[in-house]
Amino acid sequence: MRLEQASTPMGEGYARLTAEAHDRFEALCAIRGRLGRTHRQGLDGTAHALRPGSMDPAIPARHLLYLDLSAREPLAAIAVGNLDTATHITFQLSGTGIRARNALWGSVREAGQLYLEQRKVGIPSPAVVAWLGYRTPNLAGALLNQAARRGLHLLGRDLATFARLRPDHPHLAVEAHSYAATLAAQVLDADSGYGLRAQALAMVGSAGIPRRFVREPGRLNVPAQNIYEAIAAGDWLAGLGHLLSGRKLLSGHTFNVGARPELGLHAATGHNTSQFREDQASPTRGYRDPGTLSLRNLALITTGQQPLP
Repeated sequence: MRLEQASTPMGEGYARLTAEAHDRFEALCAIRGRLGRTHRQGLDGTAHALRPGSMDPAIPARHLLYLDLSAREPLAAIAVGNLDTATHITFQLSGTGIRARNALWGSVREAGQLYLEQRKVGIPSPAVVAWLGYRTPNLAGALLNQAARRGLHLLGRDLATFARLRPDHPHLAVEAHSYAATLAAQVLDADSGYGLRAQALAMVGSAGIPRRFVREPGRLNVPAQNIYEAIAAGDWLAGLGHLLSGRKLLSGHTFNVGARPELGLHAATGHNTSQFREDQASPTRGYRDPGTLSLRNLALITTGQQPLP
């Protein structure tokens, strides 16, 4: 059964799209027992992410854009904030092993955390899309570009939908973790045929992007001064991936994900986006954890502001 993004007429906006997606979601909930295991996992993850009270109450209501169960691997996208009225919209992409059936609630929570941080840095009306719309690779597959090529049309479709439903051109940013940087770079390639543009691109924990973009950074449909990347201390997966994949990092585009104690901001360590647990005596923190300089800088970059040094 297919439950996916509706074909929404021009001018009717995301409100109708999300309403239709929710109706189909309710229909699938009614036949949950007839679904296969991975599809049930995707459905349950969606329900948990959308449920009021399932995460920080400061995070506003979530809106389902689509849940696609047409293939074995569920694909999904959920928005935090109002996509019809937001002045700044960020598509947040995740990498290796992060899929709708095993990490949807956590991904949506991270989108909510970025939303709250964007509010902190002075943006009254942001929106963040937790985009798990492609089948991410495993660790071995992350050394190749096949998963990104397969996801290219899907991300291109969703960004084209955004451009169609928001012809007023709000500020658009892409934030990509790990392998998703490869996908983000390719969809924003001026030669990709999609013609898609973003005002900012932030990459964290990336093993690099295809060499052609390092040789010709102008191929990316993003202002050069608004392309940033960071690798945290102890992120050996990004470093190892860089060595084995042959991808490259852009020079002169790094931002700080260390600590700023005078601001009460902690360092991100390791490869994960989220590591913080309040029940640990000496908690570590990931790239998207609250209270990190990493999340603060991601909020600044994705809203068109300069990151903190």
